Amino acid sequence: MAAFQKTRGRIGQSKYTKLYITLALLQGITIIALQSTIVAENHAQTLNIAFSFPSSDQQNKDADVIINDAVNRWIEIKWENIAVIAFQIWFVGMAFDAIVYQNAAEIIALAILNSICGFLSIIPITEAQRWADVFDRLYIDYSVIIDVSPSQTAFYAEIAHTAIFILCSLTFNYISYLVVKEFGWTIYKKIGPIVAIQKMYQIFQFFVLTLKIDIFLEFFISCFHIARFAAAGAGLQWDGYIEIAVTFLTLPALYLGRMTASSEHYGRMLLFIGFQLAVIFSLVLMLWRTVLRHSAWHMWFAFVIMAIVFAVATVVLGAWTMSNFGKGLGPYVRRGTQKKEQISRDELLERRSVSSWRIDDD
Repeated sequence: MAAFQKTRGRIGQSKYTKLYITLALLQGITIIALQSTIVAENHAQTLNIAFSFPSSDQQNKDADVIINDAVNRWIEIKWENIAVIAFQIWFVGMAFDAIVYQNAAEIIALAILNSICGFLSIIPITEAQRWADVFDRLYIDYSVIIDVSPSQTAFYAEIAHTAIFILCSLTFNYISYLVVKEFGWTIYKKIGPIVAIQKMYQIFQFFVLTLKIDIFLEFFISCFHIARFAAAGAGLQWDGYIEIAVTFLTLPALYLGRMTASSEHYGRMLLFIGFQLAVIFSLVLMLWRTVLRHSAWHMWFAFVIMAIVFAVATVVLGAWTMSNFGKGLGPYVRRGTQKKEQISRDELLERRSVSSWRIDDD
């Protein structure tokens, strides 16, 4: 009940926080609805391509290669659509988190990531046009007739999706700017005027932020990669087992990193940083395997490269946060029972101080 009241109070704190959450929800609902339509149409297009055959036996081989490439590419596009839906769900959750915990760094990062994904949404439009030309060539050169009505519907939905996404991103950036200005004073009231503590708190916030971003870029992206090849019936190789092990441990490790930063435990932070290095290795293997397949999966390349960049940032910020252990930030970042214990100790010290002054007065 207390958590609900806190969430409600933070969201209703000002007109800007209300606008922020409202816009995040509107964007999420609209984009998910459009992407669900696109997924259904792309799946129908995949079936249309898979059941298309050339009319001449002499041309079977060349046409089959093109058709097979088209089927594989359309399957990849479908997974891209699912990834965008997952991003929107994660994005809405992060928007609530940023407002409830009044994290200015999180709001800035969300605005940047949202803008990047908004402009990346242009790629499927160019891809759809390119494949429309390929289907025309199949008909002219090999007399292969493919029903492209699902892809045409998806194409128009992609145009609407991109336009809405970019418009929402620009509006969201402006609202984010207003909310960040409002939160600057909130952080000052929480930390106080000590500049050194403020700087350490900012580093801590950025570290926690990368952990939240890693939930999507490390965990969900790895899950998509594993699910993609499981659905395709592809056998696992040695790197696949590494990816599964790392993916299975990612969420517990991210939780460990968050709790370790609050408790200021050197050993556990070193363990977390070591795991992040294993994540980077797994992501590089993922990228290497994609390159070996000569895939033109541009959106996937962008997501994996972003995951590697943020994993490296997590390592750097984790080490930086660890260097600030024991320098006075602890009371401001402790959570749960640790925070209650700290408050109890502070209250006890305050009572002893008051008692001491009373004795001196006597």
